[in-house]
Amino acid sequence: MIESIRFQIAGLTFQGLCFGPADGIPVLALHGWLDNAASFTRLGPLLSGCRVVAIDQRGHGLTDHLNRPYHIWDGVPDVIGVLDALGWDQAILLGHSMGAAVATLVASAYPDRIRELWLLEGLGPWTYPDGEAPDLLRAATDRLNRVMDRQKPIYPSIDAAIDARVRGGVVPLTREAAEPIVRRGLVKQQGGWTWSADQYLTLPPLFRLDENQIQVFIQRLETPVSLVLGDQGFFKEPLFLPDRIKLCRDIRVETFEGGHHLHLEGAESAIAKWLLEGHFRV
Repeated sequence: MIESIRFQIAGLTFQGLCFGPADGIPVLALHGWLDNAASFTRLGPLLSGCRVVAIDQRGHGLTDHLNRPYHIWDGVPDVIGVLDALGWDQAILLGHSMGAAVATLVASAYPDRIRELWLLEGLGPWTYPDGEAPDLLRAATDRLNRVMDRQKPIYPSIDAAIDARVRGGVVPLTREAAEPIVRRGLVKQQGGWTWSADQYLTLPPLFRLDENQIQVFIQRLETPVSLVLGDQGFFKEPLFLPDRIKLCRDIRVETFEGGHHLHLEGAESAIAKWLLEGHFRV
């Protein structure tokens, strides 16, 4: 049984989906960039005994747009606002990719509100390469100044939009994984369907936290962390992840078969079992 939810936070209407019993273990789920709450329609119902609330983050899905550039730290007051609106003093944060980055920042800044971190393909935000921030700020500003000249594509059918997401996405995505996200992420227009997401989300960030700042957030984590990776995901090349993992006081890491969206590609049962085992271990 999937339920819809909506609430007002700081003048924005947030919408989302709920799974599991109302009195279950509170879990707030945060999707990845250009995804939406439907990212958790397969994993959420498998988290037995949990009340999973998956929100469309600002600018995504059915939640209100800002019509301005977005920053990763925007999600921190949003998450605290959602927890307050739900009446949850504490919760587990389940985050995928961008949602995992937001969850890391929230848990570090608000250790009293977060019981555990369940992270899928992410631990903290991405950063710019050393020495390139001025150039990348200029490039992002130039793109920002042209954003209103761009028109969103219109697709004749939902199937055509799914095909386009599979073919053209920045992140490799199977059709099976793309379908629930795309269906929730479309709006009907004259002539067909187009993306509901704010077009400002497609811009590169004007600025990012640097690696030293991010590592401080990770060092300050007090809550247990369960980190899920895909064997064909973003971190099949280790990048910055090993150094960040070493900074965690209490972390368990497991790799499952799949790509960056492995929680939509068939690994969801194994992931749910592993997450729940870790919770009851704690």
